[in-house]
Amino acid sequence: MAVIAQEIEERFAAYNGDCCEVMAQMPKESVDMSIYSPPFCGLYNYSSSERDLSNCRSYDEFFEHYGFVVGEIARLTKPGRITAVHCMDTPNSGANLGGGLTDFPGDIIRLHAKHGFQYCARYHVWKEPLAVR
Repeated sequence: MAVIAQEIEERFAAYNGDCCEVMAQMPKESVDMSIYSPPFCGLYNYSSSERDLSNCRSYDEFFEHYGFVVGEIARLTKPGRITAVHCMDTPNSGANLGGGLTDFPGDIIRLHAKHGFQYCARYHVWKEPLAVR
């Protein structure tokens, strides 16, 4: 597997690497639970690599590419098991001037449903806005 670092114990395994490369090498239905945070489309750019999902040119292109990741997660997840995704509503361009928010979590839920996942819960974590401090 193409990993930068890994930790494999009796009850879990954690890999640091390109998820597309790592997941492609893993056997079908070998994961009990996955927990991850996808790049928040258009909010941050993590690298200059064309392979980095954070560098997609549009929201639609991001979800087209992210669909391959979710498809692999679906292939790897054992029947009846879950995946947990950390995400948040993302500000539209000029959101601080009334541009509004995009329901990024809702779009992630719908993408997972297309790949056979059943939605079970959404948990909100309140974050104190920096402007209040």
